[in-house]
Amino acid sequence: MYGDDRLRTLTLVNATTSFALGLLNTLWALYLLRALAMSATAFGVVLGLGALGAAAGALAAPALARRYGPGPTMMAALAITPLTQLALLVASPGLRWQFAIGAALFLQLACAGAAGTTQRSIRQIITIAGMQARMQAVSTWLTSGARPVAALLAGGLGTWIGVRATLTAGTCLLLVPLVTLACSPLRALRQMPDPPPAPPGTAAAPVQSPPAHQRSGPTVPGPARTEVARHDRSLGGDTT
Repeated sequence: MYGDDRLRTLTLVNATTSFALGLLNTLWALYLLRALAMSATAFGVVLGLGALGAAAGALAAPALARRYGPGPTMMAALAITPLTQLALLVASPGLRWQFAIGAALFLQLACAGAAGTTQRSIRQIITIAGMQARMQAVSTWLTSGARPVAALLAGGLGTWIGVRATLTAGTCLLLVPLVTLACSPLRALRQMPDPPPAPPGTAAAPVQSPPAHQRSGPTVPGPARTEVARHDRSLGGDTT
């Protein structure tokens, strides 16, 4: 990972996005149910829309990457994600705002699904086969480990400065992965990169024929055996 700037950038983008969303998601339920007086049914519908958005983004990611390029696809997704928080920050109680928040969450998780699927595809392509497990383990450790830290920070900030102010801070944190990717050459990647060359000494060994006693099928006599048979016939021998 440290030897490839692309892997380092994608891992940082993934980890910072997970941290910011972990902070925001910790306070979402509290803010919607208490400050905006959203009913339990409406809250469940909003969460369901978010799940549909994540699935839609993941399914659309390959087509978007082919048409616009992996770099622009990730840049657009990371740029839209902070904007989807605005509906939550300016919302007030009411059915109209509930629809707006549901649509915003759908779009937010669709962007997260598209960006996540694209960056994981790039990581798997540019990582050599012998390092795939280590690369995935490091990425999972960073992203999963960031969430409990973000939740703890969200609780402390929510108590100290208030829930709305903490959500605003979390929205600003969503700019960090965007800036990280914008400072990398990956932002202009127009097609999936080529896989790295195979390391020396990993060429396949030549296929060897099995020994004669392990082969299936009838054994064809060689030239020496044919000459012996002809010699027996010339002497009047019986070859049956």
